[in-house]
Amino acid sequence: MGEIEQRPTPGSRLGAPENSGISTLERGQKPPPTPSGKLVSIKIQMLDDTQEAFEVPQRAPGKVLLDAVCNHLNLVEGDYFGLEFPDHKKITVWLDLLKPIVKQIRRPKHVVVKFVVKFFPPDHTQLQEELTRYLFALQVKQDLAQGRLTCNDTSAALLISHIVQSEIGDFDEALDREHLAKNKYIPQQDALEDKIVEFHHNH
Repeated sequence: MGEIEQRPTPGSRLGAPENSGISTLERGQKPPPTPSGKLVSIKIQMLDDTQEAFEVPQRAPGKVLLDAVCNHLNLVEGDYFGLEFPDHKKITVWLDLLKPIVKQIRRPKHVVVKFVVKFFPPDHTQLQEELTRYLFALQVKQDLAQGRLTCNDTSAALLISHIVQSEIGDFDEALDREHLAKNKYIPQQDALEDKIVEFHHNH
């Protein structure tokens, strides 16, 4: 089990420690033993829009694939994430971690599985790892850009300020405004620029 192609990952860019992903199952749940045998290659779209290919045993449960992605990213807080894919009716569904992958994804060679945030904690300070916060910022950025996340102007400015923090680091007003001029996260961003900068200053 491993990647066909190695690329720089968010984890390596941030210098994340090489830890395995933690369990993504509820207590008392155990995946079936990972079978050996023929391998199947599955494409995963990461939150930074890059794609990686993973080879897993054909009859492996979904957890094997999710663990492979978490290990690849050096992601410790794997409980917050999941894998989604379009089923045969083109409806996006979650990959069941206990069921064999091939019984859920009928034509794995022709499907791109997305690695996404599945759960948002009620308090973002619960996140322990910088990498997890970075991935959350990428998810929020996607949701805002694609209109999946609707909120008032104040909440939007706060969310964007966290994205800016993850992308350029600590507050610098000149750098903030330059970055916002080059990166549009929402249509009405210009009207919110001062509020975004203010929120970033207060982080």
